[in-house]
Amino acid sequence: MKAVILAAGTGKRVYPLAVNKPKPMFKLLGKPLMEYVVQELAEAGINEIICVVGHNSQQIKDYFGSQSHGAKIAYATQEEARGMADALLCAEKLVNNSKFLVVNADDVFEPGLAKKMLEKADECDVVFASQPVEETWKFGILDLEGDRVKKIVEKPDKGKEPSNNAVIGLYALHPDVFDYIRKTPASDAQYEEAMQKMILDGRKVRALFYEGFFGSYKLPWDLLRLNDYFLESQDSFIAKSARVSERAVVKGENVFIGENARIFEHAVVEGPCFIGNNAIIGNNCLIRGRTSIGAGSVMGYSTEVKHSVIGENCWTHSSYVGDSIVGDNCSLGAGTITANYRFDEENICVDVLGKGRMDSGTNKLGAIIADNCKTGSNATLMPGVKIGPHSIVGGGVLLYADLEPNKIAFQSKQVLEIKDNKIALQPEKARKLKENLDKYARIKA
Repeated sequence: MKAVILAAGTGKRVYPLAVNKPKPMFKLLGKPLMEYVVQELAEAGINEIICVVGHNSQQIKDYFGSQSHGAKIAYATQEEARGMADALLCAEKLVNNSKFLVVNADDVFEPGLAKKMLEKADECDVVFASQPVEETWKFGILDLEGDRVKKIVEKPDKGKEPSNNAVIGLYALHPDVFDYIRKTPASDAQYEEAMQKMILDGRKVRALFYEGFFGSYKLPWDLLRLNDYFLESQDSFIAKSARVSERAVVKGENVFIGENARIFEHAVVEGPCFIGNNAIIGNNCLIRGRTSIGAGSVMGYSTEVKHSVIGENCWTHSSYVGDSIVGDNCSLGAGTITANYRFDEENICVDVLGKGRMDSGTNKLGAIIADNCKTGSNATLMPGVKIGPHSIVGGGVLLYADLEPNKIAFQSKQVLEIKDNKIALQPEKARKLKENLDKYARIKA
């Protein structure tokens, strides 16, 4: 059986991380997200893969070529991002009238799921991978009778969902799906409506129930969750060519230290973590909290990196990088701080698509920095700030707003403004503060 990988999306929702490269080419633990998908498909027995490409497609073609992990790879081009149905039609000639799997290039799932889909597809026209979810109103939900799919309900209202079984991004399809798509009017829901017509026509449409890990790279901070999964799945490994000082500390499980990496004196590396090939962890550095550091990156003296993804060939010096995503070829000047926590302890909100701020779902989120960026000494990046590629944050700047690509933020003047603190205190703390202020007022009087 063949497989179609959908990799043509423009990545608008992960802006600015996909400006310079396709979304599936973002690397975690030294490999692009799409490579994990290709590897899983090949290990499941898929020997022909059709990759539907679009934005910056040459990077994908150059990396994977015509073969990867033992599977042949062909490419179909979707000139404009017109949705999943159109992407499938772009691959039709290469599918060549055979059953096929469909998967998104930046979805992550546990090994073995693709093989189970292949086995079930032998006796069905359509198979949906399905997983139970709590927030049913965010997904396409299946109306089921056993594993038979009676209907797909897109993002049902709360309390009106037919089940809690959501459709996740892995499908097995009969080639007749192309005719159904062509007979369905073009719209954002064209693929889902074509599936519904197959159900109404009595085609054998089934669900494969799956309860393992599934993650998608849809928003920038999704990378942190995917990174957590990969780190906790890897085996501990220290390459023979790596040099770890006797006075460094490497502790915990799932620690990977790559070829020719160097860990200097008094550095502390806590697993799970990934240190890429030729990376350097300098004196007195602390690497902790599920962190991935790309090949060739240098974490200079006294840098702390916590729960972050650092790209390839990056530099830091006496910096704090917390709950952040840093692209390739970035340089963080001495004393750079990525603030990752609000005073009021509320969740961090991030502007997405310029349509307002979205709740990230976490109260710890640092900066989102695209490729080829620099910060000057003592720059401070506020929680959830995004920096576009080729941009610079000057020394001493407090960056509290997003910075567009190829821009420089510098400090022209400093204005100190003092306002009343309106952040609510816990009742006991508020009571004690009032007592102390009253007491101090009496002393002053």
